[in-house]
Amino acid sequence: MPPLIVVDWGTTNFRAYLVEHGVCQDDVQAPDGLLNIQGDYAKALNAHIGHWLQGQTPTPILLSGMVSSPNGWIEVAHVECPANAEKLARSAYQIEDFNQGKTWIIPGLSATGMSGQFDVMRGEEIQYFGAKRIVEAENLAPADAFCFPGTHNKWINATDSFELEQFSTSMTGELFALLSGHSLLSKSMNTQGPWQENAFLQGLNNSGSKGGIMHQLFTVRSLQLSGAHTIDDGEAYLSGLLIGSEIRSILQSEVAEKAANIAVVGSDELTRRYKSAIEHLGYSAFIIDAQAATISGALEVAKHLNHQV
Repeated sequence: MPPLIVVDWGTTNFRAYLVEHGVCQDDVQAPDGLLNIQGDYAKALNAHIGHWLQGQTPTPILLSGMVSSPNGWIEVAHVECPANAEKLARSAYQIEDFNQGKTWIIPGLSATGMSGQFDVMRGEEIQYFGAKRIVEAENLAPADAFCFPGTHNKWINATDSFELEQFSTSMTGELFALLSGHSLLSKSMNTQGPWQENAFLQGLNNSGSKGGIMHQLFTVRSLQLSGAHTIDDGEAYLSGLLIGSEIRSILQSEVAEKAANIAVVGSDELTRRYKSAIEHLGYSAFIIDAQAATISGALEVAKHLNHQV
């Protein structure tokens, strides 16, 4: 495999990796997601990775994430599940007028979610295929499901093969941001205070109480007014309620046994929080680094572009 540039270009962040011999040799990370640039994607890409493109022979570039969305560089239609890395490669869009044509946008996927409704993803599919390879290469215990924490969390049902058949999206991250920043509940939390682990665990526990999440959400306010919570408890407690409700809804429907093993793909505090929550609710979990998964998945797709790359 020749050198390869892997770009994960999302709504809020830009991440690029220079990969040689399967190993990341250099990386660029910037808050230049789709919301933060003016639409000149070629200029933005060259500004970040142009120093990697100085040789006479162009280094192939694989782009994934929201860059293929209607608001991205070029809209590339979702590939329908079931899908694998080869199917993604066949549907990749080649950008002819950048990097001497050695640049491809990898499409996202569409499927039916656990509710029976249409669902979509852009970017996590690359990480999923990479995470599957990492589990195999490191001889880890097979995962029954893969969790991708973020603004719009993705849950992917694992299969014995390397095909992705079904996934479901949860808007937990966006809902947390809205409630903690723009609702009455914001008056009962200090988002700049220290993290309160006990309040987080209490939220996880209460997420399964009678009345459901719509009732439990108001307890962020009522517990603070009663004196049972301080204002420092509110953020962690709200997080526990929302994450706990999400995990219960997804895993109790999709994974029958509490002994199920969940792979959490990410690299930040939220990833570790999900792992802790999954384990607290009776399942087992392990973390796969998001950067490693992105690179591994891109290399998997690149294998099937090899005659062009």
